[in-house]
Amino acid sequence: MIISAGLFLVALLGVLYLFYHQKKAFGPFNLRVYGLTIVVGFTILISLADLSPERLTPCYAILSAFAGYLFGIKDEKEKNSSNSPNKD
Repeated sequence: MIISAGLFLVALLGVLYLFYHQKKAFGPFNLRVYGLTIVVGFTILISLADLSPERLTPCYAILSAFAGYLFGIKDEKEKNSSNSPNKD
């Protein structure tokens, strides 16, 4: 449990470091970076915990749904380029 707490602390410090050195506003790309870092940190924490598979499955399902949402976020440039018709 000490190892998992240490890994979680390292992930948290990494997120705080990125947030401190951020120069621009909090946009979709930054949301992806922070969100996926948090998802990975919680996944490591949960996987190293001594839990039964019946308790792990819902945790992984929620984390994977959150990660899927983060991968699905598009910024304005991506939205405009995907909506424009092909001129071929």
